[in-house]
Amino acid sequence: MTPLIIIEFEAPTFAQAQSERVETALVRALNRTAERARTTASREVRDQVAFPAVYVSPANKRLWVSQRANGASLSATVEGRGRATSLARFSRQKPVAPGQRHKGGEVKVTVKPGVTKSISRAFLIRLNNDNIGLAVRTDGSSPAGAYRPKAIGKNLWLLYGPSVDQALIAASDGDGIFAQMSEQNLDILEAEYNRQMDLLGGKRA
Repeated sequence: MTPLIIIEFEAPTFAQAQSERVETALVRALNRTAERARTTASREVRDQVAFPAVYVSPANKRLWVSQRANGASLSATVEGRGRATSLARFSRQKPVAPGQRHKGGEVKVTVKPGVTKSISRAFLIRLNNDNIGLAVRTDGSSPAGAYRPKAIGKNLWLLYGPSVDQALIAASDGDGIFAQMSEQNLDILEAEYNRQMDLLGGKRA
């Protein structure tokens, strides 16, 4: 997994001098800010790559808050899965029975939203783990231009697409979305901290 976004309060000596109420407000604010950052990151990812929303939901741990803030650590982290995504996830076609072919001998995939491409000599198969894979048959060499193809038999390769963290990096122009989100997160963190202090009945810092 690759850390994508880290939200932290960089003043431990200040925090130690504060009341339990202030610490509680900070912890809650950090965690809520991380959750909102994850939601923003999810939208950015899906703008770049045609992942279904459920694919990058927190429950699936492909883009999620992996570390939550607590009294001992005023830091929250959002992580994205670094493993390549099966190209089969980007096709609406169904697997074919052994020995059969898809219409035209092609599989259509939509990796970039709104852009559909056809892959020749390809077919969808059910793997031993019951997942669906997109395989392509070649004349022996690795498929040209394929991202991290995996050999699964003689002249037979599984194809993969971008990982979740690659998709978010692709949304960045230089620091791009990271710089933009850093500013947003600070604003959200401040507003959420003040809201939590009001809820807890304490004075704002």
